[in-house]
Amino acid sequence: MDEFKEKLNQYREEINKIDKKIVEYLNERARIVLEVKRLKEKENVPLYDAKREEELINNIVKYNKGPLYNDNIVQIFEAILRNVQILEKDENL
Repeated sequence: MDEFKEKLNQYREEINKIDKKIVEYLNERARIVLEVKRLKEKENVPLYDAKREEELINNIVKYNKGPLYNDNIVQIFEAILRNVQILEKDENL
């Protein structure tokens, strides 16, 4: 039982470290997206680019090596995109 608890704690520590990195990367990504937004606004270019979003989703599917299914990865990134769009709108308030 002690071996089980020790192994479980090790796995949980690994998960915590990965979660921390994911949060850091998401915030870094959001900062860069906001820079893109400012650049586009300066040049009067529309913020939304359907072609770029399609390219992004296609890339994500290419990057996926599992075990998550492509549909799962796409859903996660769609949620990321929606939340960054909210951030972009809030920045104007």
